Order: sequence, then structure tokens, then C-alpha cells
Amino acid sequence: MPGGGARMADRRADSVIRHRSAALAWVGLCLMLGACTHRGRMPESMQRVAVEQRARNLVQATTQPQPAPQADTLVLESIYFDYRKDKIRPDQQKVLLRHAERLKARPALKLTLMGHCDDRGTPDFNRALGAKRAERVMHFLIDQGVAPERLRVFSLGEEQPVDRGRDEAARARNRRVEFAVAP
Repeated sequence: MPGGGARMADRRADSVIRHRSAALAWVGLCLMLGACTHRGRMPESMQRVAVEQRARNLVQATTQPQPAPQADTLVLESIYFDYRKDKIRPDQQKVLLRHAERLKARPALKLTLMGHCDDRGTPDFNRALGAKRAERVMHFLIDQGVAPERLRVFSLGEEQPVDRGRDEAARARNRRVEFAVAP
């Protein structure tokens, strides 16, 4: 029977598409229903999944080749913290004051503040501490006149060290808040 193989392949492809569409619809429904709570908040497990997905997206975005910086590109140096602390050190406040002035000169620019930790502590503790650090930096910039809607915080905990060493100097380089231009 000529053409029978092609029709069978078409039916199989249609079946696969229907199955995948149904599976995606089911997953979407489960996510929507799972996100509904009596207080309008996502359950903690959903928040963790969302944070992990954002971190994966960020890793993908930062590992792809980036264009060479242009002359007017804003580069903001990282802000560093003491061990297990979220308080902004005086030397880092000076850096943040310069950042605030540069940001006020570019009112359309939006930033993501990414909090990081060293490898000591549990992953949950480090994610929370990274978030506190990013929030401290955000509030400092807001106090200096940067509009809050321009700033967003994100914690990566210990997941993206800049130095994989195990000595104190390496760990100190990992306790930081980095700045990324937000879309």
C-alpha cells in the first residue's frame, strides 16, 4: 500500500503532539492550583523552584558569549561583606555612594542586585543571607535617591563563587552583591 508509511508517521506525530499538549496543560494546571493559597503567597516549595529556575536562567545568560562593552556601558563593582554579615562595611558604603550617583545620572537603567555567599553554611542559610545582603544594598541605594522600582533583588547563595579556593581570601571574594542590568 503506497503512502501507508507516511500516513502512519503523520498519525504518530499527531498523537505525540496531542500527548505533549495534554501533559503541558496538566503541568500548567497543577502549577496554577499549587500556587493558590489562602494568603495569596506561593508555597515555600514553589518559591524554591522559582528561585532555582531563575538561577538556572541567570547561569545560562551569563555563560553565553557577551558582546564587548561599549564606551557608555555602566560597570558597577561588587560590594563585599564580612563573614555571616549583611551589614554594609564603611569602605563599601563609599563605593555604593559612587554607584548611587552614577545610577541617578541614568534614570532609565534598571538593575538586579544579586546576593552571594561563601561556601560555609547550609544552602538555605546562604540563600537567605544572600537575599539580605542584596536587600541592604537596595535600601542603601533607595536612601540615596535611586527609585525603588528600578531595583530588584535576587539571591544565589553559594551557587556562583568567583573564587573556588578554600582559604579566607577566596571566601571573602565570594561574599558579595553584584549588579546586572535588568531588561
